[in-house]
Amino acid sequence: MTKKIVHLEGMKCDGCAENVHKAFSALDGVEKVSVNLKKQEAKITGDVDDASFATALTGTHYSVVNVETK
Repeated sequence: MTKKIVHLEGMKCDGCAENVHKAFSALDGVEKVSVNLKKQEAKITGDVDDASFATALTGTHYSVVNVETK
């Protein structure tokens, strides 16, 4: 199981964080998602291709800055 930190831009409120949580939770291979509004990041546990995060946010006001694998 891989752990990743997805650094984001564009989240401004709790509703934004919830939208990102829902988008990432819907990805195949995701086991756990934790979104931190203040840090502008999401911690993901699971087996997911990094490009999937940007695809999941297509059409939203949020964007992926980079993805760290832990």
